[in-house]
Amino acid sequence: MSKKESNKSLLPWMTAILMVTGIAVLAAMYWNRNVTVQNVKVNDLEFTQHEDIRNAAAIPLGIKPDSLDLNEVVQRVEQLDYVRSVVPYIEPNGNLRLNVSEREPIALLINGGGRMYVDAEGVRLPILEGKTQDVPLLYGYSTSAADTIKSESFLQVRDFLMKAKIDGFGWATISEVAFDETDGVVAVSHENGVKLLFGRNNFEHKLENWKAFYAQIVKTKGIQSMQQVDLRFSNQVVTREI
Repeated sequence: MSKKESNKSLLPWMTAILMVTGIAVLAAMYWNRNVTVQNVKVNDLEFTQHEDIRNAAAIPLGIKPDSLDLNEVVQRVEQLDYVRSVVPYIEPNGNLRLNVSEREPIALLINGGGRMYVDAEGVRLPILEGKTQDVPLLYGYSTSAADTIKSESFLQVRDFLMKAKIDGFGWATISEVAFDETDGVVAVSHENGVKLLFGRNNFEHKLENWKAFYAQIVKTKGIQSMQQVDLRFSNQVVTREI
């Protein structure tokens, strides 16, 4: 095929592409000139009220999408206690959709009379009326909401709690957690308040050992006489009885 013939065969495709591009440009111009934000939609949430999201977003209805600073909208909404992140999206009909990701408590901080939830990132969260969470109690950390908990001890406790939640059995059998410089992560069992030593790191394996120990020993012998179960070692479980 000659170069001239090749160019002729490409001409219809180039014409079609230019037409589509032109239509898209015209559509965009029409959308920018005529479409306005008439509604703000929010996905289903557990801790944050939709009205609080809309109030924080502070979007005047009737505003044109190109006059809206979505980065500022995101920053305002992310100031809410339980909001972790926000992804805004303007639909073709002008509706503004806010896809909100919430923070989830992993423990309830106890410090004297103070009470605050905390999430996996160390962010303290207020207790909301009617939104009580079934999470372990965590001792040894301030309940002031001024900053994020970033200490090495909290990271150890956080890793333990996340593994316990995934494990399921560990989450169901533990009521309280703390960190000790010598013993590492220390938990208290729901049943009889037995002290459980989990040490540092490798929590998945240690939780498996706790599950096996519970199934083989506690189920047959009972837990009433046990005072402490030491799970810090990979190849043995050491118990102390009353």
